[in-house]
Parts: sequence; C-alpha cells; structure tokens
Amino acid sequence: MIKLKDQVPALMVFFLIVSSQVGVGVLGFQSVINKYAGHDAWISVIVAGLAFHVTIWIMFKILHNNEPGEIVAIHKFTYGKWLGAFFSIIFSVYLLLLSITVLRTYIEIIQVWVFPQIQVWALLFLLIPLFYYIISGEFRIVVGVCFFGVLYPSFLIFTLLYPLKYAHITYILPVFDHSFTEIMQSSSLAVLSFLGVSSLLVFYPFIRESRKSQKFAHIGNLATTLLYVFICVVTYIYYNQNELQNTIWATLGMWKIIEMPFLARFEYFGIATLFFSILPNIVLFLWASTRTLHNVAGISHKKIATILLVIMYVACVIPAGRIVIDQLSDIVSKFGLLFLFGYIPVLFLINFVRRKVTNNAS
Repeated sequence: MIKLKDQVPALMVFFLIVSSQVGVGVLGFQSVINKYAGHDAWISVIVAGLAFHVTIWIMFKILHNNEPGEIVAIHKFTYGKWLGAFFSIIFSVYLLLLSITVLRTYIEIIQVWVFPQIQVWALLFLLIPLFYYIISGEFRIVVGVCFFGVLYPSFLIFTLLYPLKYAHITYILPVFDHSFTEIMQSSSLAVLSFLGVSSLLVFYPFIRESRKSQKFAHIGNLATTLLYVFICVVTYIYYNQNELQNTIWATLGMWKIIEMPFLARFEYFGIATLFFSILPNIVLFLWASTRTLHNVAGISHKKIATILLVIMYVACVIPAGRIVIDQLSDIVSKFGLLFLFGYIPVLFLINFVRRKVTNNAS
C-alpha cells in the first residue's frame, strides 16, 4: 500500500500524461506520418488521439476494477503467479526500450545539429547520474520533473508562429484528398508519439483520489493531440510535399529560419530547451520499468535502477546510424501499437471474466 505522503494530487496526472507523450517526436514526426496520407496526415493525428482516449478509458476501467490498481498485481490475479510475472517483465522491457529510443534519438540530434564530434560515452557519463538521482528516489521527484518539463518548454509553441509568414495554405488543400486506409496507415505511424501513456499502468497507485484522475488523463491526451495537430498543420503549410519527403527533422528546419538580434542559431537553443521535455520521457519510463521489476522480483528499487541504467548506457554507446535508430523506433512503435490496441483490450476482457468467476465462486 502506497503511503499518503508518497502520493500526488489527481491534477498531476495531466502533467504526467502530457510529459509522457511530448518529447523528441515533436522534432520530426511530421515526415514520418506523411508517408501514406500526405498533406492529410494531420487528420491521422486526430484519429490517433481519439484512439488513445479509448485506450485510456479501458486502462482506467482495468485499474478501477483492481484496486489499488497496479499492473503486476493485475497480471498476477488475471494469469497466475508465473505467467503474470512473465507479462509484467515483457511490459518492463517495453518501457525500457521506450526510454532508450528517446535518449538515442535525442543524442543523434545533438550529433547532427550541434556537436558532430561529441563522444556519446562522455555525454552519457553526465546524464546517467542525473537519471539515477531522479528515478531512485521518491515518485514525487519524477512528478516534479514532469511538471517542470511541461511548463518550461511550453513557450516554444509560439516559435512556430514565425514560419507562418512563409506559409501557403494551398499546400494542405484539398482536405480529405486521401483514402480512409491511407489515413489509418498514417495514424499507426503517429502512435509512437503517444506511447508514453502506458506508464499510467504503473503510477496509478501513487495518485491521491485516483478515481478522480481519469478526467485529467483525458484532458492531457487532448492537449497533446491538439499540440501535435497544430505542429502538423504549420509544417504542412510551410513545406511542400517534395520538401517534406526529403526532410527528417521538420521542426528544426522551421526553427532554423527564426532570426533574432541576440541569437544567431535558434535551433541550437530549441534543441537545448527541448531537453527539459525529453528528460521527463526518459525518467518516467525508466522509473515505471524499475518499479515493475521491483514488484515482480522484490529486489531493491535502487539495485534494479542501477542495472537498467547500465543496460541503457551500453545500448546507447553502441555505434548506430540513422537506419538502425529508425529500425529501433519502428520496432518499439509496432510493439506499442500491439500492446495498447491489442493486448490492453484482451487483458480487460480476461480480467473481467476472472473477477466474475472468482466472485461467483466465493
């Protein structure tokens, strides 16, 4: 049972959801989802956002029905001790891969745009102790990082008003020019930006008056969806389709044209500021992965945190080009799509039947 002093107000769920969904993806997701739906890909973001509202509702139904609502206990009750532990470990590995994907992608951006000669091992020596300090302490520290990570970088949204001077609304016309299948295919590619919501299955017991937190989770998902739609629309009326197909980091390209008398390269400032959005991604996923393994194996939280950070360090120092990083993102995205839209509904149904059988037998 989580002590009251270790819990956070229900309102913090808004910041946890937003900080788990907004990260390195804002720099280049536009080019990824453009693959199938073209200039209509912004509609795909709306579809993905709506789909995640349904997924959040299902997750809360599972959590409400299995108080205090912790994924390891839910797995154990639903599948039994050993099979439940197996699914919990898989979930923990998935969260770890999410954090590695975010960190490795951000390091690639630093290498390409800011410091081409930087040594990854040296950068990680600076970051890993910070990650350990945050995830090895109380959950309230993680929440504080997420709160700050939403508020501080939020001013960057106004920087996207600058490219509107060079925008052409005709670039996104005609609307609904692509088929339903193409829009759904692009929606599946937009999923990677929203996957962090799965951490809800771990931090739910740490929410005070947790049943009241569902509305804040939906509001957070709505805010994220509107943010991605706005970024998408600005991108698609700034770039034409030929330019976008040859652009990897579309947001950085728009930042590059911003001119200020006291700042020559605004994209450098944007990348540095975005670290405060990426840090909550990494530490929330790492903490959730650590917490899950702690509940499965009963090993000290700090020991597991140390092991996972060593794994992260090794995974990130291995030389990897753009193709390898894209492949990692693709694998994590597909697994997340299967987990959230395949496994979660199945878990809900099996858990519902198991509870009915248990209640009837008692």
